[in-house]
Amino acid sequence: MLVTMGVGSLACDRPPTPSSTTSATAEPGPSFRNVATATAYVGDTTCTSCHAAETSAYRQHAMSKSFHRWTEATRIEPTLETPLRHARTGLSYSVIEVGHRLHQVEFLTGPDGKRIHELRRRIDHVMGSGTVARSYFTVENGRLFQLPLTWYRDHGWDFSPGYEINNARFDRLMPDRCIACHANYPKVKPFLEGKPTELRPGIGCERCHGPGALHVAERKAGTARDSGYDRSIVNPARLPLERRMDVCEQCHVHTAVAVLREGKDAFSYLPSQPLGDQWAYFKESGSIDVVSHADRLRQSACFIATRSTTRPLECATCHNPHQPPPDARASNLPCQSCHGPTVLAKKFAGSPALASHTPSSNCVSCHMPKVKERAVPHGSFTEHWIRVPERAQTRTAARRYDGPIEPYFARDRTGIDAAVYRGMGGIVYASLANDGRALVGAATALQNSLERDTSRAEAHFLLGVALQQLGKTDLAIAALERSVRVDSGRPDPLRALAQAYERAGRSPATIEQVYRRALAAQPALAWIRAEYADFLQGQGRRDDAAREYRSALAEQPSLAAAWFNLGTVLAEEGRLGESSAAFREAVHLDPSLAQALSPLLNVRTSGESVTGVRVLDSPLPALPVRERTLRSVQIVVDSSVGGTGVSFLNVPPKGYVQILKPDGTIVRAMTAGAALSVRWDLRTDARAPIAGGLFRVRILGRDASGRPLPPQLFYLGIVRQRAG
Repeated sequence: MLVTMGVGSLACDRPPTPSSTTSATAEPGPSFRNVATATAYVGDTTCTSCHAAETSAYRQHAMSKSFHRWTEATRIEPTLETPLRHARTGLSYSVIEVGHRLHQVEFLTGPDGKRIHELRRRIDHVMGSGTVARSYFTVENGRLFQLPLTWYRDHGWDFSPGYEINNARFDRLMPDRCIACHANYPKVKPFLEGKPTELRPGIGCERCHGPGALHVAERKAGTARDSGYDRSIVNPARLPLERRMDVCEQCHVHTAVAVLREGKDAFSYLPSQPLGDQWAYFKESGSIDVVSHADRLRQSACFIATRSTTRPLECATCHNPHQPPPDARASNLPCQSCHGPTVLAKKFAGSPALASHTPSSNCVSCHMPKVKERAVPHGSFTEHWIRVPERAQTRTAARRYDGPIEPYFARDRTGIDAAVYRGMGGIVYASLANDGRALVGAATALQNSLERDTSRAEAHFLLGVALQQLGKTDLAIAALERSVRVDSGRPDPLRALAQAYERAGRSPATIEQVYRRALAAQPALAWIRAEYADFLQGQGRRDDAAREYRSALAEQPSLAAAWFNLGTVLAEEGRLGESSAAFREAVHLDPSLAQALSPLLNVRTSGESVTGVRVLDSPLPALPVRERTLRSVQIVVDSSVGGTGVSFLNVPPKGYVQILKPDGTIVRAMTAGAALSVRWDLRTDARAPIAGGLFRVRILGRDASGRPLPPQLFYLGIVRQRAG
């Protein structure tokens, strides 16, 4: 851990008390039987019957309100009459009340002021107690999706964290990591994030005490208690300091990157276990995140000076979940146990500071002030790095690791598998930061550390994904195949392997087999099923593709790209009424897809030859397409060479035109040269005719001074008709 301040000037005034052990870190923890053996969770209601007082006190804490259903009775937020506009997309958002329920509404306004697009989602669940903010989730066929607007106590309505940078609209699925820290342990299906079979509200008793079925059964049966103390359920008070801190840090550590250890999932941590055996955390080098309360507490001189004593300053010193939240006076009592009036009077004798260090002074408001957190708009949090306020701006965390991120746990600096997890953390960080150079370095480091390893499925999977992003398809296939050999039942590596096989031109039978294995592992993964349907459409298997698209959409109806691609399959079959309905739903879900219908290209092929292309009439009577500027890239059918291609006009000199799948996979890349147009022969980089479906076009270039121009992005729709 980082130790950043001179302890001598700020250390607690209480003299160290000899501890019963030599070190809190080295002290072995007791064994609790509900952790040592498989034990079921029972839920808070069962605990309440015997622990009513503790439950009543805990319900007053914000943690108990961290996730719950939205109800009119607990509503604190108003509607939003003046919409918020998202500058990058042009979409606007409001909050309305319909039938005593709140809905978030997305809309787009045309030149005449009338709405040309509107989509609304009901608020079903609330994340956050409202102390700082409340974010919201809607439910679609059991799946939880975050909504674009959050209500901030000190501000009101504004965009949810991250949405102003990258507007996920209504499509951000709640990951298990969020559920694990904001809700009680849910019942989940394997490999199916965001769709729990049972969701229990709030952070409950078992988050700190472990699963309770064994304890409940023994108490009901009158089983004799263990000698000394009850070992049928974890009692955090009996754990050594580091394990007690781990119980809090399972949720109160906020780092740039979090990587699960091999064999772990978001819900597998149990109190009394070392948290470092569950996660590999990596924070930005030299940083201490404001929201990482326990990490910042560790930097405090008060913590450092008392950690080896019998009464260390720790999380539970001020946050006892079995007592009501303390008022301002009670919050100061832990400070005054060391810094009493006599000590302060002696320390500040003759100093003006004595006037602000009286028994009635508020220690917390001065030494633990509210501070802003950049990742949370309008959010301020109590500063848990306890220090002298006038020195706060000049003291920074020490930088002890050469690189953009540094390990949080010591085992990831020098442990036996440290290099593996540093490489994995580096790949995740580089992908999130969109840093190509960092991705190359992290992938190389991970590849070197795994040279002879045949046991780490997750590490090889992550390496394979990174190598695919770097365009190293053969190496990616080798890594993904190794991942699948280690663990053949995980859908994500199988899906990635199928995509890599497609890029490498492997046999369709092999690719289909891998997709089927992924879906057999978890049939409800609608987005993988939709990608499988894309593959079938590319093979000309229209009936099979349509069946898989419909199955995917029955499971997850909001997949706009799947609706669009279903429309192209139906159009290829001449089922124009059905295709128009599919296109209409796609554009309703995502108005930007209207670009792909204006124009919609009909590409005709015979075998492996492109025989013609024409623009189809719009399948919809009205499209929410905004006007493009005169300098925007235009696409026209090129009739100069037999009408077998299209041209992109207004391309920057020496620019690039890339045709991509919606997931970002490059299908064809072309260079403009000195001309202002690029001709595309409607083939992929593998020289095969382009398949039907939805594609993205990305235009890259530089201005006259050599500076990169903002990329132009738009959608392109293709209906392919095969003559043989």
